Amino acid sequence: MRRALWPDCPLRDHRKEMAEILEDARNQPVWVAEDGSGELAGFLEASVRNYADGAGRGNVGYLEGWYVNPRFRKRGIGHELVRAAERWAVRRGFRHMGSDTWIGNKGSHRAHLAMGYREAGRDIHYVKRLKPGGRP
Repeated sequence: MRRALWPDCPLRDHRKEMAEILEDARNQPVWVAEDGSGELAGFLEASVRNYADGAGRGNVGYLEGWYVNPRFRKRGIGHELVRAAERWAVRRGFRHMGSDTWIGNKGSHRAHLAMGYREAGRDIHYVKRLKPGGRP
């Protein structure tokens, strides 16, 4: 499911990140949802960050990755995964939960807003290919 959410991430990087998550479950919890037959329907990875746009400095819970298999969408699974992460953050004493998504991901924008999240800012990232031996 991680590869469905982050298809451009190489498998070796997914494995490395998953191993790190398993070593630090207190600060990087994961929730999974499955149907009655045990098939994975979705997952959510959270973390502790020391900053989130709109929340200022100080530890916050953060939704790092959140995915529901398209066959299981519109059933409240994503909502329940987020609520589980929010309960974890409250138990940890955090006052905010942060998240992000790609600018073009309209479904994620709608889902966040429907659960009470507000847009706190937008980022645009730039890159320039440099030519070895060339002038900048």
